Amino acid sequence: MVAEFCCDEQRLKATGLGIRGVLQMSEKAEKVKRLIESLTAPELESLASYLRSKLPKHALEEKWGITHELILDAIHRSQDIVQRGVRGVIAEAVFEGRVLPTIEGWDPVEVVGDLPYDFKIQRASDKREIKIQVKLQRTQGGEPLTRRLFGPDTFIVEVQKTRSGTRRKRKDAVSPRSAPTAREKTRPYQFGDFDIIAVNMQPSTHDWTRFMYTVAAWLMPRAGDTKLIEIMQPVSANRTQVWTDSIVECIRWFLSGEKKVIFDMESAKKRLLAEREAKKKARPR
Repeated sequence: MVAEFCCDEQRLKATGLGIRGVLQMSEKAEKVKRLIESLTAPELESLASYLRSKLPKHALEEKWGITHELILDAIHRSQDIVQRGVRGVIAEAVFEGRVLPTIEGWDPVEVVGDLPYDFKIQRASDKREIKIQVKLQRTQGGEPLTRRLFGPDTFIVEVQKTRSGTRRKRKDAVSPRSAPTAREKTRPYQFGDFDIIAVNMQPSTHDWTRFMYTVAAWLMPRAGDTKLIEIMQPVSANRTQVWTDSIVECIRWFLSGEKKVIFDMESAKKRLLAEREAKKKARPR
């Protein structure tokens, strides 16, 4: 009863109608719902088309001059790499709408320009800032990507910038401008580009609101250049000492300054090698 009153009160504020007017609207809506339930599939399709003509269009439909159905059809027929890009943007939208509002004591800061992070939050008490990068769990052929090396209940997140590119890098930092140059990849992230990574686990959980978080400084460094973050990183499907499903807990980890690494690659390689050797010895001769 309380819920119904609250609902009516909200409607009154929105419409300016009296209680009798709200009740009459509710009765009409219920009658329409009952009528809709009796319609056939072709009749429903016709009604949906009519309602779309009466409702305001989405801003993207207005901007592109096309219906949302055709936009969705185009995405559906596109290649896997295009769909991964769209799904990545959806993951960011879900994080912004479902996760950011839950972080008490921190306010979102507008991110302008092509920066190596997606979101920034600022603590209200002292203006401390945290940069957050959102990534979607990696898939291959539409299926969640895994590697035996990383063990069970572990998936993959691809940590590199979306757009590819290279830039010229001088082989000698103090050489004149005429010195020879080498190609340097610009897709890798460097440690310090962001503070927390939020991995959307929808490909394996079928739940867009499911994220796993860790501290960016704990990610594996790239072999040969420890200033860069390794591209393929293991992400646990469950809570561990280095992965959590709570953004608040991950913020605490980051603020603690504790040093960890999410995965010991060398130990894992030695373990796999030992397992192979053990299998060889166990084979009958």
